[in-house]
Amino acid sequence: MNMKDIPMIDPVTELKKLFDAKKFDAAIEFCQKLLESNENDPIALQNLSTLYYIVGAYEDALICCNKVLEKDINEEHAIKNKMLVLEKLELHDEVLKCCEIILAKNEKDVDALVTKGIALNKTGKHEDALTLYDLALELDKTDIDALMNMAVTLNYLGRYQDAIPYYDTVQQIVPEFARASKEKSEAFKALGREDDAFLAAQGIRLDEAELLKADAKKNKYTVQHAFLLKRYNKTEKK
Repeated sequence: MNMKDIPMIDPVTELKKLFDAKKFDAAIEFCQKLLESNENDPIALQNLSTLYYIVGAYEDALICCNKVLEKDINEEHAIKNKMLVLEKLELHDEVLKCCEIILAKNEKDVDALVTKGIALNKTGKHEDALTLYDLALELDKTDIDALMNMAVTLNYLGRYQDAIPYYDTVQQIVPEFARASKEKSEAFKALGREDDAFLAAQGIRLDEAELLKADAKKNKYTVQHAFLLKRYNKTEKK
């Protein structure tokens, strides 16, 4: 790509095409060419920070974020990108600072609440993290990150019974999320509820599990038998 070509191209349009096509290396090269013309080009720096984050070049992404923030300390997109980059670099105290800046502007920013919660987890402040996840879920009860981190934190604290419904909600929203069913099963095992642990490991949600257990009790066979019979009947109907 020649420098003389760039003025003829609308940068936003060109970058959108490259992003949509997942041509991230080409997009990085395009932004670098823009910076050769203007080292403080905001479009190039903002997009480069996102691109470097996508490809895992977190240190480079951080440099771009900081260059934008040198010009405008309150630039929201740069602060959010920096927050995500710092999280990947496991600089949790710095993550918290970014979260505070964002939440000072908008206390209902769900992403910032969840990211702050994760940073608090990483620094051992688990009860404070739970408060943040709870606030996030009050704003968006289907936020997968908030739900999963709430479940994982409760599980870590040994509050297995409290964790289980959050895992179950994750399964409702994203049925193929294997980690939710696996950890829900482990929580049931910790409570000594082997039948529930078996059903959870199969991806069965709480409501359906109760029906299967009732069916097994009524017909005087095991929960495993009830599950296998139901799966067999379901297969026969296809």
